[in-house]
Amino acid sequence: MTKGGAASQLGARRPPAARARFARGLLAAALLLAPGLAGCVSENAEQEIGDQVAAQISQQLPLVRDPALNLYVNRLGKLIARHSDRPDVPYRFYIVNSPAVNAFAIPGGHVYVNRGLIERTHNVSELSAVLAHEIGHVAARHGARTLERQLRTGSLISVMYRVILGTEPELLDQTALRMGSSLWTASNSRKAEMEADDLAVRYLIDAGVDPRGIVTFLDALMREEAGSAKPTMEWFSTHPMTRTRIAETTKEIRRELPAGSPRLARDIASYPAFLARVQQLPRSPIPHPLPAP
Repeated sequence: MTKGGAASQLGARRPPAARARFARGLLAAALLLAPGLAGCVSENAEQEIGDQVAAQISQQLPLVRDPALNLYVNRLGKLIARHSDRPDVPYRFYIVNSPAVNAFAIPGGHVYVNRGLIERTHNVSELSAVLAHEIGHVAARHGARTLERQLRTGSLISVMYRVILGTEPELLDQTALRMGSSLWTASNSRKAEMEADDLAVRYLIDAGVDPRGIVTFLDALMREEAGSAKPTMEWFSTHPMTRTRIAETTKEIRRELPAGSPRLARDIASYPAFLARVQQLPRSPIPHPLPAP
């Protein structure tokens, strides 16, 4: 049972008046804590919160349990993460059995990639680009910055109130998912997305992977979305993207990888088999596992 679930059930067993006092007391404590926390979410606190949210999210998402696939994506992700600005974070990579084209990261190094996204990659540099971008969000502490902003504005207090004190425990899992999908990820600004792209370019080069996979993958997604009758990709709601962003990433690659630089890996012999194994996974009955914010 989660801490939130235990607190909620404890409150539910009390008489209405006592439950109200219990709620006001916890809310007051949260309000007192918030100003002290604002602007100073430590890396230890970031890790603990991220691990707690990940535990809730991982219980609800249809995660792929194939050991070979999980080993593959974790080896690839950790190869890149070793070259990040925060290599000591215990990065973990998960494949979500969803056709939705999306990926997201939460504090603590938890990176989730949907099979629908993996199936649209053509080589290892494109999947590496996605992983490097999400690693960039973690390395730049974008999730922690979001938490700090929420604490400063007090809007997180309402989230805490619903999670800890809600009288409907069955809603707690959905609230945790919303925290994972919106509080931590969808709020990334265009500036944060650009920063994650720039970091990804450097991380990929340092890991020996061709960073041009970032551009080819994003360009393919934009072409597919443009040819659709209506928007279909969750990626565009959680990763603000424009042609300008692709152009800026191309410039960054040229700066970091000038003409005459050593060739970097664009593909590896094992990737087609990995991609085929992903495509052979049973389809999940849940088309969009993360609820809309």
